[in-house]
Amino acid sequence: MATNFHALRRDFDPDDDARTSVEMLHTGLQRDTESISSRQWTRKDDREQTFAQNWSAFPWRTFFIVLTLPLALAPIVTLAAAAETASRNYIQGRDCYPNGSWKEADGATWRIMDSSYFFTPNLSFGAFSFTQVKVIDIAWDLIIGRGGQMLLAYVNYRVFNEWLVYHMELHLTSYKMYAAVAFETTTMRTLGVLGKEFLAFGKGTWRRFFRWLAMLSMIISTIYVLSFPTLMAALTGYITTNEPYLQNYERNLIEWSQIERVVYVINDAGRIGFDKPLVVTLQDSALVNYVNIYRQQFEGNNTKYYDMPGVRPGVGTFYADNSSTWELEGGQPNRLPSPSLNITLFEVDGEVRIPPEQVRHQYAFAINGRQGDLYNATYLQQNGSCKPSDTYQWGFSYIFLFMVSIFNFVWSCIMVGMWLDTCRGSRMYKSGRRPGLLRSIMDYSAAVREELGTEVEYLEEEELRQRLRDSGGALLVPKTELRVARASTGQDGGRQRSWKRSLTKGSTF
Repeated sequence: MATNFHALRRDFDPDDDARTSVEMLHTGLQRDTESISSRQWTRKDDREQTFAQNWSAFPWRTFFIVLTLPLALAPIVTLAAAAETASRNYIQGRDCYPNGSWKEADGATWRIMDSSYFFTPNLSFGAFSFTQVKVIDIAWDLIIGRGGQMLLAYVNYRVFNEWLVYHMELHLTSYKMYAAVAFETTTMRTLGVLGKEFLAFGKGTWRRFFRWLAMLSMIISTIYVLSFPTLMAALTGYITTNEPYLQNYERNLIEWSQIERVVYVINDAGRIGFDKPLVVTLQDSALVNYVNIYRQQFEGNNTKYYDMPGVRPGVGTFYADNSSTWELEGGQPNRLPSPSLNITLFEVDGEVRIPPEQVRHQYAFAINGRQGDLYNATYLQQNGSCKPSDTYQWGFSYIFLFMVSIFNFVWSCIMVGMWLDTCRGSRMYKSGRRPGLLRSIMDYSAAVREELGTEVEYLEEEELRQRLRDSGGALLVPKTELRVARASTGQDGGRQRSWKRSLTKGSTF
């Protein structure tokens, strides 16, 4: 019996038999079109990737890191250029300066860069209660002070660790220095290690000089990062707002706003019904107008002015040997026999302020209106002062802000300089090796095991320190390899040395 075999597609569909050849041809053309379209889109994607790859070749990281230098320099230039403008616009117009001095007091200055404002937040703002200003100050210390320190410490860690590997390519590096920089980058202990390495001058070569310069830079940047919260706290602060006062003859404090400028004083005001000399202030415009009308009676009638010495005409004592008529506020005219009223005229210009000493006798001031007390400019200058109010301002010390901006610029230069030096010269960095916590642990533990042997796993902390101290070993990156290895210094670490040699031999456990 013959057996017939039929070839069937695995994905056989009975409906395929019902398709016409035209439909099958149409399907084939459609597939070809899709294939061509797919190939065309693939070529477009290739062109986009090539364009992106061209841009990716640009050294973006180097560009942005170097860009930090002008950004760090910008606050210094801005603060230096704006000092005079800030002094005039922000402080000069105040009655009380930020350090509590009255603007008319001897020695008071509105110069924002004056040494008297070193710790004073003279760039302050607001009118807060004590609770509000304290919350602002604490928030600044926590967020900017501590947060900024963590950010700077992280940058220190990255730059120092990458530079440390480059250092091992050029110099023998002690176990203690490696542990300090890799695991305790920004601490007082590391500062001590860097200090000992700084004193290890070695031979007078350019390579040793640049190593010494790098150690100095690391010390400066570490000190800056450790002191950053303190600097941020000293940079800011809060002060009470102050208001100017005058101590009157009864030793009471009078608000400065109650002092009025005097235009005239009628010395013999008893002739027109007053108990005391009549004080005519600039704010009393009605009375000023009546006095002006009274004086007009004597124009051209041989009026005599007994001027004060050294003053301009019109400032002094007015007197006329004639009868006159005085009228005040719509009352009955008061006929006065000769002579006229004895009127002293004073200089009036601008706001209430203390005039220069040579012309102070031309000015007078009063409190409590027409029958109030009369004060001269010298009394105001000697008895005026500023007293604190119930509100506070929070802000910055301009000098300290300028100084911290310089510190920040120096730190930025150190970070960028060390990073660029590592990028330029380090074989490990160029090969793509980036040290991190785990990588540093592995390198360090492998070198210690090679130095002390397998028994290292059973040694205690003090024993490890003593054995490493006595071994005289160090770390380096071999010239023919890309790894951290142990090397011998050829010296007996346990040998007693003089104090000078101990001070300049570098760090050790």
